[in-house]
Amino acid sequence: MPPKEPVLGLLCRKRGRSRRKAVGQVKRSLCGFFLGLFFASIYGATALFIQNHELWFSVITTIFLAVFAGFGAGLSERVRINVILMLPVLCSKRGKTVLLFFICTLVIQGPVTNTMENIERAAESVICGTELAMNQVQQLMQRATNPLLPALGKIKQMARNAYSMAGRVQNFFSALTESVKHVARILQNVMHFLASVGDVCNDNLGQPYQKCIQLFNEAQDNCLELLSSFSFLCQILDGFQPLCGLARVGQLFCVIPSYVANHLKTALAYPTTAVFNQMKKQFEFNISISHNFDLDLNSSQSMQDAAQEIMEEVSEVLSPLQELKIILAYAGFFLLLFMYLQAVLYKHKYLHDDEFDNFYITDQLIELDRKHFRQGKATVLPLSVKETLTYIRPCSLYLTGTERRAMTGQMLSLLRYMVMTLVLIAVDLMVFWFFELVHSQAQGEIIAQAPVIVAVLVNGSGYASDIFRDIAASFDILQKGQITVLSKKCLMKPLEPDYMRYLLIGLLYGFILFIVSAGGYITRSKRFLCARYHPEREKERIQYLHKHILSERNLPGGAILARLLDVGKEPCMACGKLLETGDCDEDEVHICPTPRCIGRYCSLCFRLMGNVCAICMGSHMFQEDQELDSSDEDLTSLCEATVTSARSQKKSVSLLNQDPSEWSTGQPSHHHIDYTDLELAINTLVQNFHSASPSNADTLTAQEFQSMISKELPTMMKTAGDQEGLGKLLKEIEVEDGKGVMFKDFWRLVESLASTQFGLLSKEKQVKCVKCSLM
Repeated sequence: MPPKEPVLGLLCRKRGRSRRKAVGQVKRSLCGFFLGLFFASIYGATALFIQNHELWFSVITTIFLAVFAGFGAGLSERVRINVILMLPVLCSKRGKTVLLFFICTLVIQGPVTNTMENIERAAESVICGTELAMNQVQQLMQRATNPLLPALGKIKQMARNAYSMAGRVQNFFSALTESVKHVARILQNVMHFLASVGDVCNDNLGQPYQKCIQLFNEAQDNCLELLSSFSFLCQILDGFQPLCGLARVGQLFCVIPSYVANHLKTALAYPTTAVFNQMKKQFEFNISISHNFDLDLNSSQSMQDAAQEIMEEVSEVLSPLQELKIILAYAGFFLLLFMYLQAVLYKHKYLHDDEFDNFYITDQLIELDRKHFRQGKATVLPLSVKETLTYIRPCSLYLTGTERRAMTGQMLSLLRYMVMTLVLIAVDLMVFWFFELVHSQAQGEIIAQAPVIVAVLVNGSGYASDIFRDIAASFDILQKGQITVLSKKCLMKPLEPDYMRYLLIGLLYGFILFIVSAGGYITRSKRFLCARYHPEREKERIQYLHKHILSERNLPGGAILARLLDVGKEPCMACGKLLETGDCDEDEVHICPTPRCIGRYCSLCFRLMGNVCAICMGSHMFQEDQELDSSDEDLTSLCEATVTSARSQKKSVSLLNQDPSEWSTGQPSHHHIDYTDLELAINTLVQNFHSASPSNADTLTAQEFQSMISKELPTMMKTAGDQEGLGKLLKEIEVEDGKGVMFKDFWRLVESLASTQFGLLSKEKQVKCVKCSLM
């Protein structure tokens, strides 16, 4: 029975481990399930209450995300890590893009939509006022034309009566005209006879005188022609020519008819003409009634059609923004899927690309470098100054050049988006302020009417008076009519901006600013999560990074050449197989830890040889544990010390006790440097000097220095009088208030003390210092 107890105990322990493993798996599944539900709930609340999606769309997408994220993260480890990776992805450049898209959606749904709504309300108000004024003008014109309708009827009746009397009047005036013309012709003949009596008398009675004169003129001409030499004799005829005057005695009788004719022309003709003209004027009259009413609208369409056309133009201008709003509203769900795809792609690159996001000096890399140091292989720590700009610790506050450039570019891009958002918000506030000012100042009604009213009074009866009264009444209606230019019916009420949405936009920009500033630190957790779920892959990436740093250190760009030219491979001393010694695993390659031994063996040959090097015949106990505690490290140091050569009588200093923060000081690594006991003690003092400073500086304060000396110096001295030597050393150190102890002053004191205690000066020896380069 006793032999069975260990077996039962082993089975119980295995069952307990299985139970704890199952409980842990259930806990992780439940956490993944509730995490997926939490993500789906946040998305549903955002889509429904912030983005104002339709209820059916929000419910369907939320249920889909809850089923996929909740059950996927709860049942599948791959989906769980992808969902968890979405959190660091949200803090990366892709996450910033998604948040900027979300802000763009809020801006379009908030300020831009509010501005468009106010513009549409203003357009509707203008159209309403125009239609109201047009309707009032039409009503006023209809009221003005109503009094003219009876006048037009009377005018038509008068036209019909005048047309019936036109024949009679025409006949009467025709007979009257003929009678007047007959009398006028008789009078005209009498007047012509009386006026021509004198002329006829003169013509008839004046011919003897003219004939007598003509005879004397002819006789004189004949005489002058015949008696050319005696022409003076012809002048005798001139003396007898006056005798012709006796023939004009008869013309005296013509004086009386000429006088009578002139008297009749003056006393009878002109009054008769005046009487006829007066009679003519009595029959001449003009009746003219002119009424011109012209209303020229000069439009090819009605007011309703014009208003509809205006609204169509406004809608056409705003339709691209409306379409963009709809597209952006439903694109958020697909962007969430895009973030999940980014997480999947990151994990895929992590699992298949050794160079992807592989520049972190992790604890596992430090442990691998320690193992290489113990095995005598090349180490990468401490890093050079140039390498510290590329390779950093995961928890370091220092950003690499790539991270700083990315942060600067994202900050400038964020500033550009912030300026655009502020401009749109300012436009929204200005439009609301302007329309609100118009709304507050236009509470009353503006009515337009004639400034002066002219009254027209028509007296009389008959058709003409009635017509004039109707015309005057129509003008009175036009004068007294009122047109409402601005009415409360068409006064717009602007839509007030959503200030809570502005606050949400500001909070999102603050979160994006935090992402841009601290995103470089948060995105480092992606590698940590992938390493947590894929430790074997992380081990391979660390080995690749170790080899890559060594290749780049030997030759820039040598990592690629090393893979192409098989650089870093050495043959096995037993079978000749090529071994990768640059970043090899201890399970595959075994290197003899003896100093200056060139033993290299594959795992099979080393086991066949009994874990003994065939060159130096030194044994080596292989440690398979990858993570060593402090006791294991001490044991490993002791094992390495026993393997070293017996002829050197020296000890090897291990890097296991060094602070990892000292590895980025830019100093080259030291492999198997041998020191004496005194040198080991002094180097311990030097290490404690630098470790006593919080910032690993080369200057200590007075308190730090005295604490370090009082603690470490008595343990390092080999002779009696330790306290006396300590007191002497403290007296020689003159530290002023507010100043520290420099390393060079401390080193001179240590060298002086060592010479006094061990007589190094007499033996012409020098003390070696690992960190003397800091002097």
